[in-house]
Amino acid sequence: MNHIQQKTSEWERLSSKWLDVEAELLRERAIFGPGPGVLLSRDWIQGSAEGPNRTKPHIRRKTQRKSNKVVEPLSLGSASAEVETEAKILSSAEAATEPSSSTNCSYSTDCSSIRVILQELQEEDEVKAKMCIVTVSGLRVTEGVLLFGNDSVYLCEGFTLSSTGEVCCRNHHPSSVPVGRRWLYQDIKDARFMRYLLEDNALEIFMKNGHSAFLVFLNRDHVNAYKKLCLVVPLLKGKGVAEVIANARKAPVVEKAALLKWQRGEISNFEYLMHLNTLAGRTYNDLMQYPVFPWILADYESETLDLVSPASFRDLSKPMGAQTEKRRQMFIQRYKEVGCNEGEGELSARCHYCTHYSSAIIVASFLVRMEPFSHTYHTLQGGFDIPERMFYSVKKEWDSASRDNMGDVRELIPEFFYLPDFLVNSNLINLGCMEDGTPLGDVELPPWAKGDPKEFIRVHREALESDYVSSHLHLWIDLIFGCKQQGPAAEESLNLFHPYFYAQRGRTDSKDPLVKNLKLGYVSNFGQVPKQLFTKPHPARICSKKEAAVLSSPTPFFFRLDKLKTTAQPFKELSRGPVGQILCVDKEVQILERNRLLLSPALSCFFSWGFPDNSCAFGNYTSGKTFAVCEELCVWGTSTVVCVWDVSLTKDKLSHMKLRQPLYGHIDTVTCLAVSEVHNMLVSGSRDFTCILWDLEELNYVTQLTGHTSSVSAIAINELTGDIASCAGSQLYLWTMRGQLLACTDISCGPQADIVCVCFSQRFEWDARNVIVTGCSDGSVRIWRTELRTQTQFPVTSEEVLSTGSAAFDGSSPKDKKWERHLVLCHELNRGHPVSQRRYKKNPAITALAMSRSHATLLVGDAWGRVFTWTCE
Repeated sequence: MNHIQQKTSEWERLSSKWLDVEAELLRERAIFGPGPGVLLSRDWIQGSAEGPNRTKPHIRRKTQRKSNKVVEPLSLGSASAEVETEAKILSSAEAATEPSSSTNCSYSTDCSSIRVILQELQEEDEVKAKMCIVTVSGLRVTEGVLLFGNDSVYLCEGFTLSSTGEVCCRNHHPSSVPVGRRWLYQDIKDARFMRYLLEDNALEIFMKNGHSAFLVFLNRDHVNAYKKLCLVVPLLKGKGVAEVIANARKAPVVEKAALLKWQRGEISNFEYLMHLNTLAGRTYNDLMQYPVFPWILADYESETLDLVSPASFRDLSKPMGAQTEKRRQMFIQRYKEVGCNEGEGELSARCHYCTHYSSAIIVASFLVRMEPFSHTYHTLQGGFDIPERMFYSVKKEWDSASRDNMGDVRELIPEFFYLPDFLVNSNLINLGCMEDGTPLGDVELPPWAKGDPKEFIRVHREALESDYVSSHLHLWIDLIFGCKQQGPAAEESLNLFHPYFYAQRGRTDSKDPLVKNLKLGYVSNFGQVPKQLFTKPHPARICSKKEAAVLSSPTPFFFRLDKLKTTAQPFKELSRGPVGQILCVDKEVQILERNRLLLSPALSCFFSWGFPDNSCAFGNYTSGKTFAVCEELCVWGTSTVVCVWDVSLTKDKLSHMKLRQPLYGHIDTVTCLAVSEVHNMLVSGSRDFTCILWDLEELNYVTQLTGHTSSVSAIAINELTGDIASCAGSQLYLWTMRGQLLACTDISCGPQADIVCVCFSQRFEWDARNVIVTGCSDGSVRIWRTELRTQTQFPVTSEEVLSTGSAAFDGSSPKDKKWERHLVLCHELNRGHPVSQRRYKKNPAITALAMSRSHATLLVGDAWGRVFTWTCE
């Protein structure tokens, strides 16, 4: 029987792989798909992996399949039905301990769960321990088994353990060992104790690649599971005792190091808030415990936001129910009236608010324009709400939560500070029409956002990091995570929520099923209060962000472009041709020739190519000696294929090199590449006038950048924002991670000069003064900044006329403001020649650019092998 099951499982996997092959053959830029410039209609979905500071910036397109029969590849979701309400979970988890064994399935065709999920363990692996779990991901709740192997942990959804400890299909008899997801112990980054439905019964496991799993256990097995992980996971060894003791005391471990860093201005307000959310058990995996961020602004009407005036900001010392005096008095009156009816039981217990500032429906309503949350909202509500009651205006939401609606005291979610995609209905979801017939589409933004979601996010994040918020944020932390969260201090601060939202009163261990279901309903529908992190007032920030920046680092070069100077002699000069790469590593600057790439600064190892025999080599940067040669990896200079290799290096030794995946899509030579591990993205440029975006983890096609007028010569990725700069001839283009063109310009101001290299400044993602720097074949360096302008705004200089590429004035009224993003030339650098006399053929091309880690110095490499530095006087 096991043999038949395994063969059937193998057939299902092969069928699934075939559908993947079919999709790969029919996608854009594929052999049977549309060619360059044609974009197929495909929805976008938010990826599950987290990026820096626990953000989720990855937006990917859904896989397009043509076959009528679709078999999801190990989707694991097919092993269980989606649970519409979180309240059903506890009973499911309890039932998991007693699987039905009355039915015997002799053939795998009788059991779709086994047919879909069953796989063999890794060769020579053995199961050391087994535990029943329930996995939680959004609204999807699935029973499963956690297996501990020799070097991996396995998550098998759709299975359980029998009374004798055998792994069973949830509906049938004991089966051979199933495997769903496998994680190497060495790939686990962290594990934290969590609550589920206010019970201390869960773990969240974080992987190095940004993925995570939220696991609910029975009978306090979460503590045993954590102890086992601490024994086998390298990054958890030695950590377990303190965490287990803290969990037993129900007091999370608050690291003082992060607090001190925040006080000194060494980490941002966003980073610190996300850190506190993590400690308090807030997670993207459970919509009832989604990370919570504050409303910080009160001005959603001005054309320009004044980040100096206190009037622009929300009162962070007060909860949302007390933002106006009239509203405050109304909640005080409600509190008194409820106090007079205490005989009616816990349901009418004394509180200021019977709703919460964070819940599954609040999260889904904010993110409704973006998958998978449009589906989540539809499931929770049984359809979309009346358009006027949905999230369609930032100002309207603020007015509702701060003034107008007594049932609305919502705070914000972290996406308001990093993700413009949730404000745009890019999937063209039919959300209905307003009373005047206007379709509900993109979110209405405040005037100071200039109609641009990216600008809203940038300014909103700038406001979060402003001096006013920095000096008052500790007061809001007291309300949400600290001493004013509950008890007499919360009562005095008008910050008491219904008792069922707190762990002490809301626990579901009641023997009365009616009371138990009532509590589950409250928590499921209205949310829950985070773990309390502080019992004393949270300390204020010691210094402002501006003061911290001044104290910690010199002035960035692009703050004072008129003061930029260079030295008469080069900083360094190579003896063998043009500069190919400049890297600023800690306090050292490493410079390589063209056709050389530093792979590992720590190992001082470089990769080189471009030899006549098509070979490639690995060498030591310090000594310059080659220690490994690989022949005919590809035909350099003519290949249309992007090849991704797995390489293992030790000190002056190539241990392993294997082709991981060839990526097909270009129809002419690949000319340049850029990689961002932070954004899980690879971008390739080609002589076919296009760039292709690839997913770095899955190694598959995402989208294409089309519209270049010549061969693509240079690409750069902004590690903070994910924006992409591509260069073709004298044209500079700026794109989003989804392939949306933000701006483009022709950089030439006279005789045509092709762009050879490009880079971003990446000081703070919210700083509008950040720049893009281009190096050209005529020896000039140009520094650009993005600005939002209207067609009624005239460029003021001839340089700007040439650089913005803006349309001529069309007679529009100033009232008809349509803002567009433009690339504006800020400054031009050229050594030793006035601008009017500089262009001589003897000027070497600029071949490499880099910035120091403090952004105080710009380093410029040229075709003569020289590197010059530019700094402010």
